[in-house]
Amino acid sequence: MSSDTERPAHRRDAERESESDEGVLRAKYADYCSAQLTEVFLSLSEERIYELVEEEARAQAAGQERLGFRTKVRLATKRLRESVPLPDFETWRRDYEAAPEEYDEYLMGLWRQRSEEEAPETD
Repeated sequence: MSSDTERPAHRRDAERESESDEGVLRAKYADYCSAQLTEVFLSLSEERIYELVEEEARAQAAGQERLGFRTKVRLATKRLRESVPLPDFETWRRDYEAAPEEYDEYLMGLWRQRSEEEAPETD
């Protein structure tokens, strides 16, 4: 097993770039999925949102009367995530790399912060 210092600098840089690219792609994927769910969520009526909350609260055996707003939104989002068809990461990655311009318009920009948080520190 070789240490990081035993590998050539260009190889270490390429590995860091690859890790960084992976982090950026994963952040963009999460952003894309969030944007899709947000679009669906915002298109729902208040009645449908409460139905989703009630369905998920029953599934988790939680009493809806004691749930706060954020918990209700989380429950509705979880229920939506189960019903909104989203690609898995590898499928999305393949499609994104083939035509990023078709996906970039759907990104909300959240990926920038996520990728910066996950970026490996450089010397």
